[in-house]
Amino acid sequence: MKLRLSPVPGSAPRAELLFALAHEGATPQALPPLQRSLADCQASGDLSGEFRATSVFHLQLGTARKDRALPRRLGFVGMGKAKEVSTERLRQAAALAQQRAEAHKVDTLHLLVRDEDHKGLSGEAAGTAVAEGLILGAYRYEKPSKTKPKPRHAQKAEVCYAGRSFQAFSAGFALGIAGAEATCFARDLENRAGNHCTPSDLAREARKLAGRRVRVRILERKDMERLGMGALLGVARGSVQPPKLIVLDYNPAGAKDTVCVVGKGLTFDTGGISIKPSGKMDEMRMDMCGGGAVLGLFHALGKGGLDGARDKTRIVGVIPASENMPDGDAQKPGDVVTACDGTTIEVLNTDAEGRLILADALAYAKKTYEPSRIVDLATLTGAVIVALGHEAAAVIGTDRSLVHALQDAGKAADEPLWELPLWEPHREQMKSKYADLQNINAPGAGNGTIAGAAFLSFFVEGTAWAHLDIAGTAWDQRARDYYRGGAAGTAVRTLLHWARGL
Repeated sequence: MKLRLSPVPGSAPRAELLFALAHEGATPQALPPLQRSLADCQASGDLSGEFRATSVFHLQLGTARKDRALPRRLGFVGMGKAKEVSTERLRQAAALAQQRAEAHKVDTLHLLVRDEDHKGLSGEAAGTAVAEGLILGAYRYEKPSKTKPKPRHAQKAEVCYAGRSFQAFSAGFALGIAGAEATCFARDLENRAGNHCTPSDLAREARKLAGRRVRVRILERKDMERLGMGALLGVARGSVQPPKLIVLDYNPAGAKDTVCVVGKGLTFDTGGISIKPSGKMDEMRMDMCGGGAVLGLFHALGKGGLDGARDKTRIVGVIPASENMPDGDAQKPGDVVTACDGTTIEVLNTDAEGRLILADALAYAKKTYEPSRIVDLATLTGAVIVALGHEAAAVIGTDRSLVHALQDAGKAADEPLWELPLWEPHREQMKSKYADLQNINAPGAGNGTIAGAAFLSFFVEGTAWAHLDIAGTAWDQRARDYYRGGAAGTAVRTLLHWARGL
């Protein structure tokens, strides 16, 4: 979707449909030439300021004849009470305006936003939310089909801003475009069928992100063998698809620090020999959403996502990509593998494979780049859904400031992160009788999400680290106007907010 932002014109724009925002208990404001038409809309009793209420009115023919520059239609999206306005509500309102415009088959949507529409919010936060709502609300996954997709409407939008916060709103608007387009990029990858998004496909998409300070390197099986990545290679043994270790490097001039972002790229997960139930196994094509989030971040970085930020930190993304299949050569429960840092791991359950491929990726990132901070993201455990449902992801870490920075970024993106503890008894649970570690804790111990993080913590010792378990938020979230189902592209915008604060 193409967006344009402009200061509000002195006269009403010549538009097929102009939307404005309405608040409960307040008279909606439109451009001066439209005030009479607005009064008529109010008099009809069909204009509501209730949150998510939408209404569209055709202007009077007589009025239109006198001034042919007036919009053909005037629409409103309800925001609820002014004191309840939030970035989430602005995002949803923008998405609703786009969808109504598409239903009316207009070519370009015009949206009027005023200072008064976001009291209590900064202009930058409001601009970000509006741009995100328009782009994310317009997103559709184009499925493979013999039928040619129908032409889309309202794929262009012009936002007219009125008020003193135009510069701040404009800066946020640019950030919102970068974050939303990156989220759509991630959604497209995450929604693909497993045979259309293999590790090789994921590596091919990563290579397309090279440019504008982003370099991409792909490690092949022989490289992993040379580096001793027995944990990642053990998971990949059961698949005919070769594993890939995708490395993306954003290195601005004058960078004084390095951080690593590691994302689980399990492009399909059967569970291996410890095979999953068949019901909903098709959804395991989305087990690479952690890797999808990292690719989304680098999409945003390559599109100027850090413009206006300090931008003095090197950001390295690492994505271990593999399938987990039950072939005759697949690893078995009880096998012992060795990670690239020398740690031996007893594989008690082959369906706890994400932490195995992450173990090698984390150890590699730590040794190769010596970062000050490491963040990993993974659809790691079903247990996190039991704990937090589909509305929040878990964050677990060893560094308070890093955890809090990620929570602040999640709050800015309206992607909440709830902290779970990581104590020494949790780490003790992961020690094995037959190797250094075991990849699951004992039956009946519980704390499955924490156990996964406790296992990973052994591979980042001495480095500030935080783990995000996004298994509940990566898909199956509650439908909201800018998300209708399928992969959510979760955490892309959170990572971008965090990166801008480095």
